[in-house]
Amino acid sequence: MARFSVGDIEQLLFAAYPEGDALPGDRFGLLAGDRRTIVTRIAVALDATVPMIEAAASANCNLLVSHHPAFWNAPDSFLATRSQASSSGAAIYAAARCGIALLALHTNLDCAPSAAALLLAPLGLERTGLLHPHGSGSLGWLAQPMAEKGFISLGELARACQQAFGGVAKVWGDPARPIFTAAVCSGGASEVVGDVVRAAPDVFLTGELRHHEALWLADEGIALIELGHDLSELPYRYELRDALVTGGFDYGDIVILEPSATWWQVS
Repeated sequence: MARFSVGDIEQLLFAAYPEGDALPGDRFGLLAGDRRTIVTRIAVALDATVPMIEAAASANCNLLVSHHPAFWNAPDSFLATRSQASSSGAAIYAAARCGIALLALHTNLDCAPSAAALLLAPLGLERTGLLHPHGSGSLGWLAQPMAEKGFISLGELARACQQAFGGVAKVWGDPARPIFTAAVCSGGASEVVGDVVRAAPDVFLTGELRHHEALWLADEGIALIELGHDLSELPYRYELRDALVTGGFDYGDIVILEPSATWWQVS
């Protein structure tokens, strides 16, 4: 089996999701650890929280690859607490204590065409254009239904989201409204709301928006489906795993971690 260092894994993933595709000011790449360390097993998670770091340690991993970085602003303390709300460097402390390196692929992964397919394909949507072009990809995409009749209703699309992703946080708009065009963007999509308004699709499918942003779209006649930030990006774990395997890392030494907590809805 090929031996990969932490630095090798970082470069392998940067080859799949170029550094230049990350948005300005983003936090990504190696955030804790030694690039010279030989990787034994890799855990892949959506978030680099203390519970995820402890789960990675329990799975005998020494590298945690996540979509969301362990911190955004530089930590002001490194305390032995499970909450990053009480110490912004709690995850870094936990990673050092457990001997686990932390590597994040954030907006450079968001902008990847292969990542877009994770949202589009399960819903029967076909990519037709770029929402917010950046680097070699785009933050968000334009799409259309592949249904024979050329459209689906908003209610049908919401039910498809429910089936494909396991939940829908909120739907704004008339369920009977026909959907001919869509814009999609995973996670929190505040940066692209203006792009959505300019593109004027029938619906915007995303992870989450602020209330006033949702109202802006409603006033512009654009329906909205919010999956929930986490549900819209959980498939990224499998995207990252596949990139690692394509790069030559052993499939059997990659562990997909489930979230330690998530929201639920009354049925």
